[in-house]
Amino acid sequence: MSIRKKSLHTDIFASLRDRIVYLEYPPGMPLMEKDLCDEFKVSRTPLREAIRKLEEMNLATVIPRYGTHVSAIDINEIRCAFEVKIRLEGLAASAAARRITPDKLAELAGVIQEVQGLIGPKEFDQRTLIGLDAKFHEIIYQACQNPILREFLENLHSRCARLWNSSLDTLASLADIIDQLQSIYLALKDRQADVAGRLGEEHVQYFINKLKAQLL
Repeated sequence: MSIRKKSLHTDIFASLRDRIVYLEYPPGMPLMEKDLCDEFKVSRTPLREAIRKLEEMNLATVIPRYGTHVSAIDINEIRCAFEVKIRLEGLAASAAARRITPDKLAELAGVIQEVQGLIGPKEFDQRTLIGLDAKFHEIIYQACQNPILREFLENLHSRCARLWNSSLDTLASLADIIDQLQSIYLALKDRQADVAGRLGEEHVQYFINKLKAQLL
């Protein structure tokens, strides 16, 4: 496969994944092949490769002769995903504390500033907060310099984030998130691998507890 073809289906996959994760494409919505080919100006081959990857992540369901639709949110599957995610987030943060570079630390500090910018008299947008939190985690995945770990975590994040985005009303406290991100940042900056790992796990557990409280 050429680099261009690989990049093409990867770009389409990323775009469709984000639309599903952020509920622009809600569960059950048909994914019309012709319409998507027209939108992305591609043949069926790269689109089907992107759909196949979405199907592997259980974000899309393909029914032969009937078509493709966005998969339903499976609470039990997401519960299982969280059990794995919480441990891998700690592992990634611990590895990042040993390997992070100054440019990645600067990127993390920039994200924290963006989150702090949500403070104000008006109620902040939970979706924006979740997006910034995801950006913070993605930088850590890059900083841990382990492509296999990064791939697993990006997959798990996409599965879990749909539930976060479907429960936005009172999901997270802005002050709590700022405090947690700053604590993780300082542990990474000080190369405290054990502390960073523990804080990474606690950060995910915070969201799990919020979701449990809202769904019960």
